[in-house]
Amino acid sequence: MQIRASAAAKGSDVSGAASAVASVAASRSPRRVRVRIFHQIDPAGVIPGGIDTFVRGLIKAAPPDIQISVVGLTTDEKQRPIGRWTALELPGGCIDFFPVARNRNPAGRSTIPLSLSLTLGIARYFRACASDCDVLEFHRFEPVIPFLGDPRPKTAFVHLNMAAIHDAKSDITWKRLPDLYFALERRIVPRFASVFGVRADAVEAYRIQYPRIAGRFRFISTWMDPDLFYPANGQRREDLRRSLQGALGLTSGHEVLMSVGRLDLQKDPMLLLESFAKVNSVRPTTRLVVVGDGVLRSTLVDRAKALGLGGRVVFTGVRGPAEVADLLQLADAFLLSSAYEGMPMCVLEALGCGIPVVTTTVGEVERVVHHGINGQVVQGHSPEAFARAVLELLSKREACRGQPCTDAVRDYVPRKVLAPVYENYRRLAGRGAQLGRASTSTGQSTDVHASADSVERSDESGRCVC
Repeated sequence: MQIRASAAAKGSDVSGAASAVASVAASRSPRRVRVRIFHQIDPAGVIPGGIDTFVRGLIKAAPPDIQISVVGLTTDEKQRPIGRWTALELPGGCIDFFPVARNRNPAGRSTIPLSLSLTLGIARYFRACASDCDVLEFHRFEPVIPFLGDPRPKTAFVHLNMAAIHDAKSDITWKRLPDLYFALERRIVPRFASVFGVRADAVEAYRIQYPRIAGRFRFISTWMDPDLFYPANGQRREDLRRSLQGALGLTSGHEVLMSVGRLDLQKDPMLLLESFAKVNSVRPTTRLVVVGDGVLRSTLVDRAKALGLGGRVVFTGVRGPAEVADLLQLADAFLLSSAYEGMPMCVLEALGCGIPVVTTTVGEVERVVHHGINGQVVQGHSPEAFARAVLELLSKREACRGQPCTDAVRDYVPRKVLAPVYENYRRLAGRGAQLGRASTSTGQSTDVHASADSVERSDESGRCVC
């Protein structure tokens, strides 16, 4: 990965030069839509979480006329320092990244909520965060607060039905102050020009709550990256097992069950572990590989030992997307034990690898996991019911794996899923330009925070220089 850091532009001394360079660039290349994503992500780091994967997918699949930059949290202050723009070469192209604070514990829970660190950091570096963008995008509501007075179009993605805030297994920080959260939501939601939700029931709930702007809310699925997640042939699976068996302790005779996700209350990994103990007592050749990290990891390791599963459960920690794809390709089944979800990308990725899925009835999983065809959908959250479903799947996994899985996610690829998102960027940028022309005619400016830092970060085509 190539990284270049540059100071955020300060003062007005270079504003004339910036305008001149921008004018030349505009005359030589088509206008690009500048989208700025605000989320507690480090695009160059490995942070467990579906939203992080979601944002990286948006970046990777972006068409040439969409220029995405990110304001987030750094996991490496030396490589990506706070308060400075850093150009990152990522799959899909080069983006600019501006960290406003540090994520000191990517695998666990921070003392200060990450969304609060992000919001405070945006306020601290507001001028740099707000400059040179046409559309503002948010994946949490809190970071919108510094921009409540900014007239530029705002769009949002909602990854959960926030009714989960009342779930007993919820680890949402706001569960301690639900009334305050929903008051904040009522203040912020009407400010969005568009809202995409990855749960249909969440979209419907917003439409009912905000009938005057119901047309702004749209359902969108998550997706899987077919460049990474695809079925491995028999020889590749055996090669993968041989190459990884030293680290994972696997042999060709083992039945490999895979789980990918944060180890926290939402994912309910204790249900996964208790269920596996029952499965392993019936099928001793089964092995459980748990990919991910989180606040419950040490508790789970201790519980696995107490259940007598030493050597039969492997905790790999966080792995990058390519490594996750390799692990999924060697698996016999994928397990999702979550208490609540949106549209979990890990399920789509497993199916993309041709791996059948056992899942609890959460979020939108039943759009792609078809009971008895490419997996098992478990009613309830008891270890007994989940274990029965796993055993049922293993008894007929050859009929369920392969094409029944890949057929289910054929349309869940970036090219199809994200086309409306990129078109929405273009629409909003056009609307913002109209607002800008209208306000200019009245002597006001909609982009009052525009600065010259694009001179340092862009070449004449509008791309950042990596």
